[in-house]
This record gives sequence, C-alpha cells and structure tokens, in this order.
Amino acid sequence: MKYRNLSAVAIIRRDGMILPDNQNTVAISRQTVTTILGRSLMSTTNVALSIALAVAIGAPAGAQDTNPLLRELDSLTAQLRDVDTTISNLDGGFILSLAQARREALLLLQTVLETRVHAEAAGAEIELTIPAIVPDPERAEQLLGELAAAQMRIDDAAADATAGGGLIQAMARSRLETEKLTLAQLQMAWLQAEYGIAFPNMLQAQTDFSTKPVPDASLGSIPPDLDDAALAWADLDYPEIDYSLAPFETAHRDGHRISGWWVIQSEQAAIDDSPKITAFNYSAYDSRTFGRPTALVVRCHEGETAVIYVQDDFLMSDSRRNTLDVTYRLDAAPAVQTRWNSLTTNHGVGQFRREGEDFVRAMYDAQALFIRVTDNRGRRVDSTFELAGGQIAYDEVAAACGFSTISLSAADYRAIQTMLNAGGFDAGTPDGLWGAGSQRAMRRFQAENGLPETGAPDRQTLETLGVGE
Repeated sequence: MKYRNLSAVAIIRRDGMILPDNQNTVAISRQTVTTILGRSLMSTTNVALSIALAVAIGAPAGAQDTNPLLRELDSLTAQLRDVDTTISNLDGGFILSLAQARREALLLLQTVLETRVHAEAAGAEIELTIPAIVPDPERAEQLLGELAAAQMRIDDAAADATAGGGLIQAMARSRLETEKLTLAQLQMAWLQAEYGIAFPNMLQAQTDFSTKPVPDASLGSIPPDLDDAALAWADLDYPEIDYSLAPFETAHRDGHRISGWWVIQSEQAAIDDSPKITAFNYSAYDSRTFGRPTALVVRCHEGETAVIYVQDDFLMSDSRRNTLDVTYRLDAAPAVQTRWNSLTTNHGVGQFRREGEDFVRAMYDAQALFIRVTDNRGRRVDSTFELAGGQIAYDEVAAACGFSTISLSAADYRAIQTMLNAGGFDAGTPDGLWGAGSQRAMRRFQAENGLPETGAPDRQTLETLGVGE
C-alpha cells in the first residue's frame, strides 16, 4: 500500500519545517510506521534514522502481527513505564501536572484496547457503550505522519533538556512533557481513525499558538441534564448556549471572562506590559475529537491585531508564500475568496495587523461566520462559528491595539481631528491620517472624559464626541 504523505516523514527538518515531496510516492507499510513509533517511544535517540530506513526499505506484508492492536498495547506499556518514572522524579509543579494528565490518557488507551483485544480473542460480540466512530483511512494516514513528526519534536526536546541547565533546562523539560502528552492524544486520534475505536471525552488541548495542552484530565463535559442556570460561569444573556462544554468550565476555573460563545483572556505582554487580549470562540467545539479544538481567535498582542482560525487537521501550505486559500461568508452576504497566512503549526490560518483589524470590523455586527480552508493538496476544512457575544471581545481587542471597530474614511478622520482641535486637544493639521499626534490628542480627550485611553476613535469615544455612525 502506498502512503504519499508519509514520504514527508523522511524530510521533516530539525527546525520543524516540513518540505513537500511531490515527485516520489514511497511504498511503506502501516506496520512499519507503527512499529517504529512504538519502538521509538522506548528509545528516542534513533527515531530519525529509524524513520528514514523505514521509508527507504518498507516492510514485508508477511511481517504483520495477527492482531496489530497487540503492538499498540506493547507500546502503551513502555510509555506507562516512562511516565511513571517521570512522575516518581518530580515533587510538583506544571511538569508533574502534564505527566499526570499523560498517564491518565495512556491508562484510558490501555483499558479500551485491552477490552477490545480480549473480546476479539474470545470471539465475543463487541458491544460499545460509547459512541461508535466510522474509520477514516485518509485521516489515519495523515495522523501517521503527524505521529512521526511529534516523535521527532520529543527527541529535540529531550536533547535540549539534557544539554542545558537552569531556566533553559526547565523550559525544555516542560516542552518535552507537553510533546509527550500531545503524542498520547495523537495516538487516540489515530486509533479512532484507523479502527473506529471511540474513547470517552478526555482532555482537550487548549490552543494558544504555542499549542499548550491543558494539564488537567477532568475537562470532560458536564452531564447534559445539568441545568445551565446552575453553572456559575454561564452568560445569562445567552441562555441558548450550552455552557456545560469543557472550554467554558476551564475558563471559569482559570478566572477568564465569558461573553456568549467567547472566552476572553486578559494579560500583559512580557516585553512591554502592554495589554494582551485573546478571545476564543468555541461555538464549533466538538468534545468527541482529540487534539486541538476548533476555535476562532481574535487577539491583540504587543500592539498587533490577529484573527486566527485553528483546527486539528494538518494543512499543507504553499512553501513559497506560506498562505492558503480561504473562502468565508458572514451571515447571508456573498462568499469572499481570498488567501490567509498559514500558521507555523500547519493547523490553521490567520489575518494579521491591518488585515486583522479590517476583519474585526467586518465581523462586528455579524451573527455567523462560515470559513473554508483549502490546502495545496486540495484538502478542504470547513467550520461555522456563531458570533454571539463577540462585540465585547472585539471592543476589548480594538482598545488594546488602538484601532476603531468602525470603518472610517479619511474624511471621517479629518472631521474627528477638527473636532479635537476645536475642543483644545491639539491633533495637528487635519489631514485624515491617524498618526501619533492624533492618538495623543485622543488619549487626552479620553482621559478628561473618563474613557479608556485607547488613542483610537472607538465607538464609546465617538458617542461622547457626539458623532454617529
């Protein structure tokens, strides 16, 4: 059997870049890759060579075990020994939480697989008490490549953890355990896609753009029969939203705010203490999937605005432009075809800076967003987001990054500058360009009127000026 996407495994560089190979289709058996992955979990020093050899020589079909799930169980046993050793050497902290979460995931994997293997060996009819999943061979093939890439990231992190010291070593150890937890989640996803094995809702990866997993195995959804009115974190303005979903409970526990479908995180940028606002829309969240949850993100970080769409499929971008084809539609407006920047994780796309600001303005009064991403292999990924509660998120992001959520023309800016000058707030010569002088004048006006000092002609400030939209 031929797996084109596995040819990329041999050319994954150490810096994490994946170079596409469109010329050669490498013949490689599924057994070879799973055997390599299982072995490399026990000894992580030779995975790159092992993968390269596997891609080069393949494996004879007759070498496959009678039941491939037995190989998975052997691999899980080795991983459990590894995580038990890690836990025994830690006294506490974030790394211990990650290791404990990984152990819970591995134990769940082991229990489900042992039950399946024993039932097949006894000839018993398999009765699932959890939702059945239809196998997805294409997704399984894709995940094999992601498993190999994850294993290589583990090797890199392990090397850094042994080579450095102090803070650098501590961060490398945290990254190592994070990658191991990600690998366990990918294993679940692969078993689900390959064999149709469903798993109870387990921990999900909460996506910032460093892909940090949530170090808590208790993130399953609250039972659906629990009345949302009993949830302390429910936004009562939107009673139709299911606030029993895991991301909302996590947000409440972590002290973040909830507005409709949005979770709003407020921090300060480490480099300059500027406001850092990140808003996640979880209306497309699916508790049955593993890995990265699907989310729409609007953020301001160090003065840069971004609108980002993240999901779990691996998207191959154009290596020359690092962009992907995007089609989106807001409410009933005509669909728009454009290109967005690919994320470095290859799991999403984004609009940044001025383009991000423009998209926030476009979304401001919309109720729904449909988005389709097509990668350079023709693979499509679709999502629909309900935008209820978004205006609070947009306003906070705009305030942090100093732009208006209203589309203003040069004539509009000239009029605002003239009004500021007339009120004694020197914005310079009205020229329709909103530069540093205009921002300083606006901040003085806002400070004098008890408004947030954004320096931008935001909605609240324009209302105070008496300017209508």
